[in-house]
Amino acid sequence: MPIPPIEALREYFPALVEMVAKTSWLPNATTVSRVGTAVFPACRYKTSRPRFSHIEENDVVLGMYDDNATPEWAIFWAHGLQGTRPQGWTIAHVWPASDDINAYTHLANLAMVPEPFASLTDKNGPLTVFLRWHSWEVYGWKPERETEPTKPDGYDEVKWRYLEGVENPKALICQRFNELNNRRTRILRPIMESRKMLWAGNGKMFPEHP
Repeated sequence: MPIPPIEALREYFPALVEMVAKTSWLPNATTVSRVGTAVFPACRYKTSRPRFSHIEENDVVLGMYDDNATPEWAIFWAHGLQGTRPQGWTIAHVWPASDDINAYTHLANLAMVPEPFASLTDKNGPLTVFLRWHSWEVYGWKPERETEPTKPDGYDEVKWRYLEGVENPKALICQRFNELNNRRTRILRPIMESRKMLWAGNGKMFPEHP
């Protein structure tokens, strides 16, 4: 007997996306707006571009190849969440833009999703059409190289769940960043300073009272 083909899931999408929306956490819209850009100059590492190696263009260092740590830092720190990712959660990317330095750690591209739903919601998963339209409608964002998404059938019935916003997410990010002295921060700090990311121009990462 041949291996049975995988059945189409489209008829189950409304039920699946309802479960995902009720059990996941999405970035707060005001927080996304206040941060405005990718939080860290990072992309997903590859075999040919190992973790912690530099992203370069014309001999200029633009960022660092990393794993999912920097996206996790981005969504956690921008919302004032304490600790590290508990078992059972995954940080999903809405768009398959892991090589885009302007998208990999952009809050509008991230979602905190229960691990059982990871394959449905990450990169090219079947429910990403809902998350991409949500990102475009609620945050007004998409990766520059991507075309404008299309609103999927059943979207209006979906009730999303959002993380609580904070008054100054950039200050929180910089506070958490400066509390660390590990390999990532030692590589990222001079890159972020040279690119003036979260930079006040006064010799310190983003001031306490901008």
